[in-house]
Amino acid sequence: MNISRIGVVVAGLLLLGTGTAAAQEPITISPEKVRKICEQRVPRIETKVKALTDKINGSPETFGSTKWLEQRAADARKAGNTARADVLDARVKLRAAQLVKIGKAGERVAKFKSEHCGAK
Repeated sequence: MNISRIGVVVAGLLLLGTGTAAAQEPITISPEKVRKICEQRVPRIETKVKALTDKINGSPETFGSTKWLEQRAADARKAGNTARADVLDARVKLRAAQLVKIGKAGERVAKFKSEHCGAK
């Protein structure tokens, strides 16, 4: 079987799977589970989102922050280690993407909290 036929089969299976998944009923959570999520999980996630955001946006002295990575890349470049500097520059670019993901996670938690946890 050549690659184009395999691609068509895979695409067809994905389309069939998507169609049946969209037709399913939404998942509901019992009130007890919602209460438990609101009391335990939401505060933990909010704390983690804040901690990660603060770490990424931290000063050059904050281990793992964007500025810390930029400083390490500059130091590596100054020492003539361009390969290490390139790796660190790539990590700096990833930090921006991670910050976006963390922000979206925080938004989802805030939306869940406003919809299901009342005015806490």
